Amino acid sequence: MTEKVVIGNATLYHGDCLEVLAGLPDCFRIDGVLTDPPFGVGNFVQIDGDLKGRGINKGVAVEWNESGPPPELFAHLRKISKHRIIWGANFFNCFEPKGGAIVWDKSQSMPNFSKADIASCTHFKKTEIVRIPWTNFTVAHEAVTDHPCERPVRLYEWCIKYLPRCEAFLDPYMGSGAVGVACVNIGRGFLGIERERRYFDIACERITAAYAQGRLFA
Repeated sequence: MTEKVVIGNATLYHGDCLEVLAGLPDCFRIDGVLTDPPFGVGNFVQIDGDLKGRGINKGVAVEWNESGPPPELFAHLRKISKHRIIWGANFFNCFEPKGGAIVWDKSQSMPNFSKADIASCTHFKKTEIVRIPWTNFTVAHEAVTDHPCERPVRLYEWCIKYLPRCEAFLDPYMGSGAVGVACVNIGRGFLGIERERRYFDIACERITAAYAQGRLFA
């Protein structure tokens, strides 16, 4: 059963994104989509050796990355939103006919790790590069959860500012909530969906903390 949690101007759903989106009113629309879905490339976490991940997931193979989003999801996102940035677009071939692309340069030097990620973008018919270090060293010092695909909040803050102004964003693959935290930090509304119970709870905690931090300095 889908669970709904409202935190400030953020609405979070615990459930499958296809089911949650299908349950929203037919008139539902949102300004922006900013998401980083599973790439569908299988397990990418070492189960032995020196680079086995962090926290309770250390050395645990990823089981939710066997397939990416279905094509009908991308069609639905185009229907309900005006602007979109979707990371992993090179795996899904979801580039926008009249849009561009973003390349995130991670400054990664390790030979077995991706040096960059690629996103489709509805705005600007060009390819933009954003350089935000996210190496083994920076992840070890800056990551705040043990989600194996955690991304830096400042990457998503950059994405929000890159697009024409959107009052609210949808992330149908919320994970540990980094897009939601970025929305809180910049003063945007947020709708997030996550099916993994543990990461949904972490996202709720992070977004609650982001609002508390904002009130502290208000």
